[in-house]
Amino acid sequence: MSESTPLKPTLMSRLQLRPEFHRAIKALRLVELASKMLSVRPLRRTLPHGTRYRVRYGESLLMADEIFNRQVYRDPFEGRDVRTFVDLGSNVGYFTCYAMERIGRPDAFGISVDANPKMADETRFHIELNGWRNVRGISGVVGFPLDVEEAPFFLNPSNISGSATVLNPNIPAKGKQQEIKVPTVDLNKAWRDHAGDAPVDVLKVDVEGFEVKVLHTIPELLLRTQTVVLEWHKWITPREPVDDVLGRAGLRFQKIVTEDPHCGVAYYARP
Repeated sequence: MSESTPLKPTLMSRLQLRPEFHRAIKALRLVELASKMLSVRPLRRTLPHGTRYRVRYGESLLMADEIFNRQVYRDPFEGRDVRTFVDLGSNVGYFTCYAMERIGRPDAFGISVDANPKMADETRFHIELNGWRNVRGISGVVGFPLDVEEAPFFLNPSNISGSATVLNPNIPAKGKQQEIKVPTVDLNKAWRDHAGDAPVDVLKVDVEGFEVKVLHTIPELLLRTQTVVLEWHKWITPREPVDDVLGRAGLRFQKIVTEDPHCGVAYYARP
């Protein structure tokens, strides 16, 4: 366990922290214009070992930089034989692509979940594009009691920040938040149905402030999980309760991967 030096930010990640950058984007409608252009002609990329992905949304460029360039989620794959994963808060599916690229086995098992129907569809596109027959894309929200079949979810103007909770008040909004109803997901059951008794080698969690509630509803899954990379969102969730619930499942804090005034990514592993 160590408080090691976080990853150095890139130019994109530095700009993301500046309120004036977000105000300029909103005023100039840059994300909207970029997304319109990319919807007509998406950027198409291939990772070194053949995994293919596309960029159809302006702010997905930032996510691609974080995942493929900075590799903020690389720790669980270093020196480990990873064969299974859960991508919780998959957005457009870039972590799913990164995980399968690092695993290097087309028959690896995975589940990718997002509550935004468009983002879940984009994740499924990447699964189908790469022919991953044992990776399942699910549209729904995690973090609610089992007797709740449908729950509210908020579509934010930025496709990278949809959430079951409120917007970050410290980042200027680029438009209005829209509430929709989405089906809930019993992640413990979904994993059993998909992968049986297999352990979860890597659990990635990025749920925009809903992380503690989500972790409390998946105790069975946590007990079979070997490593976790989780983004905590400081305007709602300090890191301490995350450490507590994961620690009680036997997953120990290892390091802070990256941190800024709004959020951070932490890595946990089973001894």
